[in-house]
This record gives sequence, C-alpha cells and structure tokens, in this order.
Amino acid sequence: MKKRFFAFVLLLSLLASLCACGKYVSSYSAIGLVRSNTSHSCKASFHKLDGELAFKIKKTDTDGEGDISYTVSADKGEIRLYYDIYGTKEKLAEVKAGESVTSRGGYIESGKEVYIIIEAADAGGKVTVELNNED
Repeated sequence: MKKRFFAFVLLLSLLASLCACGKYVSSYSAIGLVRSNTSHSCKASFHKLDGELAFKIKKTDTDGEGDISYTVSADKGEIRLYYDIYGTKEKLAEVKAGESVTSRGGYIESGKEVYIIIEAADAGGKVTVELNNED
C-alpha cells in the first residue's frame, strides 16, 4: 500500500511540474545581461546575447483592452521582438546593428497573459516592453 501511495504522489508531482512550465523557455548565452520583470512590463539590456529570452507578463488592470509599448535598440547584431497571447507568435520589431525603434502594437484584453520573446543573434542592445491602455 505504501509503495502505491508513494508512486501516486510521485506521479502527481511529475505532472504538476510538467504543467507548471511556460509555453516559451529561455535558451541563450549572454554576457552582461541585466533583466527585470514586473507583472505588466519587462526590460533586458545586454552586451552580448545569442538565443531566445522569454518573459511572461499580464494585463492586470480592469480598464479593458490596451496595447504593447516597446523600445528595441541594437548596438551590434540583430534583435527580433515577438509577442504571443492566443497561441500564435507575432513579430513586433526587428532591428540590426545601429538601429532603434520605439512603437506601439498588438492588442491585449484585460486579464490576458502575454509572452514576450526576444530572439538575438550575437547582439548587444536593449529592449523595454510595457502593457498599457488604449488612449
């Protein structure tokens, strides 16, 4: 009986750990990476980033829908910024060495989780993303 109970608890623990994983997993190598993540915004600055860096943020206010405000600048390499709300990865921006973009895009309903994905190829730069209300 103890063995069956232990096996059952082990199985439940395994299932819980598998279900707790997010849709996107960060996989990167970096030098000088500084990142911050709040409930409704995320930032990353790096001297060198190669791979995928993922954040999960959520529109928590009750003011209805909004959009994504973002700034992406690349000192070197190439940086692509994506978002995913409904299961489809959508591109927000793509910048190459020496370029910078500040814009707004996407559509977010209140209470929705948003995945922010930064893909970089041997890049240095800075990315800032914030969820806001429509004006």
